[in-house]
Formats: sequence, C-alpha cells, structure tokens
Amino acid sequence: MPSWVITVVAVAAVAALIALAVWGLLRDRKKASSCGGKCASCPYGGSCGKK
Repeated sequence: MPSWVITVVAVAAVAALIALAVWGLLRDRKKASSCGGKCASCPYGGSCGKK
C-alpha cells in the first residue's frame, strides 16, 4: 500500500474526530440553559429567546 494512502486515511480519521468533537460541543451548547429551562417560574420567561 502506498504511503500516501495511509496519510490520507490518517488525516481523514483525525478530521472526522475533530468534526465529531465540534458537533458534540455545539449540541451540548444548544441544550444548555442558564435558567434551568423552567420558563413558567422565570421572571424573564418571555424574553429568554426560546421558541
């Protein structure tokens, strides 16, 4: 197997791991809430930006 094939596979694997890490961070950030998600009891419930 040529060495450039191994290099391409290794770079693709590293890129996939980085993409998964970024995707996980973005997903977790969307789930996070500074008020706990109880908008009914929050004084800012109408203006927190949730739809």
